[in-house]
Amino acid sequence: MIALGLRFAKMANHFLRLIKTEFPRMLHRLTVLCCAAVLLIAGAAVTPARSDDVVNAIAIASGLVVLESLFVDTPDHDEPDFVAVEGGAFDPVRAEKESAYFDAEYRSGMFIWKLKPFGGIAGTTNGSFWGYAGVRLDTYWWDRRIIVTPSFALVGYDRGNGKNLGSPPLLGRSGFDFQYRFDDDSRIGIGFHHMSNGKALGQTLNPGTELVGITYSVPVKLLIDTIAKW
Repeated sequence: MIALGLRFAKMANHFLRLIKTEFPRMLHRLTVLCCAAVLLIAGAAVTPARSDDVVNAIAIASGLVVLESLFVDTPDHDEPDFVAVEGGAFDPVRAEKESAYFDAEYRSGMFIWKLKPFGGIAGTTNGSFWGYAGVRLDTYWWDRRIIVTPSFALVGYDRGNGKNLGSPPLLGRSGFDFQYRFDDDSRIGIGFHHMSNGKALGQTLNPGTELVGITYSVPVKLLIDTIAKW
């Protein structure tokens, strides 16, 4: 009986210590995520006349997550390379030239500080096409099950029959992925990104657009092994 009581006391002490050490950190992380989510939603809800607010919202939200990444669990060694696919709505916020889009992406596991390079190609049902390359920052939350990833990329855009995003068609793409990680390291989630030229190269037209879609990524090795089994 005494041994059982001591065991329960030890468990209770461990539980209280866990609450004391982990709860403030969990609450802090939740606050940062909520702030980032509010900024993104507020940015997405603006009218076309205030399109720069979307960029500002993403920039501020990204800044919050980057700062938080100094304290949350971020990888400190190379990880597997990933292949990702994404599909969703092109221009759903401004609704000027809506269409569906599809995206294929390669995500390197190599680190440059905490950043990882990536690149991809994408197209819409209106015949628009673009290629891009940039860097991502994976931040892990809640026992590494939730991954919040801000990213930035340079984009070469071909309008096709889709939306005119200015000329020369060199754009910046910024945004977030929110993903859940499975035991085999594959991941599924939601992506929200903004593309615009910012008139950085003297463009006179800068309408910008958003991409909202479902994203799924899988380690390259797992994909190869799965295909081999077929």
